[in-house]
Amino acid sequence: MFALQRDRWLLWLAPALILGAAAWLLAPQDPPWWAGSVLTGAGIAICVICAAWISHEPRTWEKAARAVLVSFGALAVAAGLGAVAAQLRTAIVAQPAFMETGQAVVVEGWVVANEPSQAGPRLRLLTRSIEGAQTPPRYVRLAVAQAGVLTPGRAARCRAVLGPPAGPMAPGAYDFARRAFFERLGATGFAFGRCRPADFGAPPGWFDRQRLALAAVRSDLAAAIYAAAPTRGGAIAAALVTGDRSSVDTATNDALQNSGLGHLLSVSGIHMGVVGGLVFAVLLWCLSLISPIALRFPVKKIAAVGALIVLAAYLIISGSSVPALRSFVMACVAFGAILLDRPAISMRGLALAVLIVVLIFPESVLEPGFQMSFAATMALVALFEMLKRAPHEPALPTPGPLIGALQAITRGIGGVLLISFVAGLSTDPFAIYHFQRFAIYALPANLITAPIMSFLVAPLAGAAAVLAPFGLADPALQLMASALDLVAAIGQTFGDRPEAVRALPRPPDAAFALCVFALVWACLWRGALRWIGAAFLAASVWLYLAAPQPLIAFDSDLRAIYARAGTNWVALASGRSTYARDRLGAMLGLSPPEIERLAPPEQCSDTLCVLDQRRGVAFARDASGLVGACGRYGIIITRESAPEGYATRCNVRTLIDRADLDRLGGAIITAQAGELRIGRAAPANVERAWTPRTTTLDQE
Repeated sequence: MFALQRDRWLLWLAPALILGAAAWLLAPQDPPWWAGSVLTGAGIAICVICAAWISHEPRTWEKAARAVLVSFGALAVAAGLGAVAAQLRTAIVAQPAFMETGQAVVVEGWVVANEPSQAGPRLRLLTRSIEGAQTPPRYVRLAVAQAGVLTPGRAARCRAVLGPPAGPMAPGAYDFARRAFFERLGATGFAFGRCRPADFGAPPGWFDRQRLALAAVRSDLAAAIYAAAPTRGGAIAAALVTGDRSSVDTATNDALQNSGLGHLLSVSGIHMGVVGGLVFAVLLWCLSLISPIALRFPVKKIAAVGALIVLAAYLIISGSSVPALRSFVMACVAFGAILLDRPAISMRGLALAVLIVVLIFPESVLEPGFQMSFAATMALVALFEMLKRAPHEPALPTPGPLIGALQAITRGIGGVLLISFVAGLSTDPFAIYHFQRFAIYALPANLITAPIMSFLVAPLAGAAAVLAPFGLADPALQLMASALDLVAAIGQTFGDRPEAVRALPRPPDAAFALCVFALVWACLWRGALRWIGAAFLAASVWLYLAAPQPLIAFDSDLRAIYARAGTNWVALASGRSTYARDRLGAMLGLSPPEIERLAPPEQCSDTLCVLDQRRGVAFARDASGLVGACGRYGIIITRESAPEGYATRCNVRTLIDRADLDRLGGAIITAQAGELRIGRAAPANVERAWTPRTTTLDQE
């Protein structure tokens, strides 16, 4: 059993690198600047000492000890490098923080992207100036009523209210502020009226000018695709080719997400894989048919180079998003292995891709896309290795054409089913942890759409690219849009069903970590040793089931408040936006249809709502509610500013008012060992570069 693992120890360097980067990013305070370097140096020292360990007749225990020490030293080096990469990346993207002033200011900049949302378009601006700010952030994002003529590449002037990017709405929720920090998105807000075109020139930096020119080209290309096929299939085609999703309507987007096909709208691994594989296969087939070339040149390597060139062009046209860059690096590793006469599909190649991506984008280790992409790829590579090493039955006599065709179809369908099942199973833990949901019909929906994407959409997109210089791309684009119309119809058929999305409560961090470790253990080891991962998986499930259930949950603005009434939930919601209500409800394991049916608490008036009578928890709607709750409840939640000395005078154990919400954010209240425990979204001990608390707007 252990002999099979001789060449597998090296693969654990990739998880160690990820762990080092994640530990640095998740630390509540900035770790000492020397921590990662010291860990790396200590690991190198251990490896050097073991290499210098001179023994003329080494004993068995000495060999084992040396191997163990070298392994731990190498893991320490990888973890230290991950921490150093995260530290350097944080320093590189750092910029002055922006604090909300509450007043409208004039914002000038160039439109980089039009990002769609349920509330309407949002313009991402490369900032030129912000009224009252000496050092404006590099990017701002504004919600506007409509974009109008402000397409990417154009200059714009807006009057808007800005504030820093929001952190997590509740403990364990997604931290948008951290993502915005690494994207150098320093402020978000909303514009009053329409943003107007401006007459100032291009930005001074060469790189910025080229990026805006590319953004304009992508926008024009997306518009041309949609003009050639003005249907929802054409909108999806524009998103696939250029990464511009502004034409995809909300209903189509929701249907694709609920059916498990949402990944088709973002340029990522599946698109890079389909495009690269198609180009590689076509070039290899065509070059192999030309005898003078096939007999004199390595056509497989030529095809790999051609595929890399096409993928690089696709990366640029699609906007060079982080998921696309990540997928491009993986494709470079795979095709690079072909150029070096190594297996294109191997666990070592995947580990190398992880090392490159984490060293360049260490912050991506906390992103769902990174985790799900590499988890699915790792599981599929492990499956490929298992099938490759499995004993094969002796070849049977060649069947007739009919039986042979049926056998090929059966093997193909079985292979697609197995691949989809393994990929879905490996990504479900991440979907539950990050989104608290998974699509019931993701497997059949992906099985049906995979052939359409591979054998219709991708070839037609290639044909349109070849015919575009001659002005003959419209027929291919229309056929491509028709195929994508079929994909959208499949997504609507599955996604519109009421049971399409299953919601589950968010797992504890320890349960998620154990589950991920079980997956990595099972994939990286060989033979019977991998089955030990089942014990870690069982422990993860036990921690999940034994976790204390939330009693009350609310976000930092009290747009949504949930309270458990026996075995049921009650809810209070305010405002027109349902984002906070739906996301917070999902963390509690409530699906959107269930949230719609929730009733308010029974003891609820215009001024005061009792959330938990037995434990003494109440929500005061206004100042009169605070007066009515005085002396009656031990925990009082309100969006008002409580009078000074209110908690002492009214014998309130925990007062959560406006100042407390601004400082610590939303909360989830649980009962542990008979006591109420309040977990906050922004604990007082957390202070990182992306969680500023005392920053003010620079004044001229």
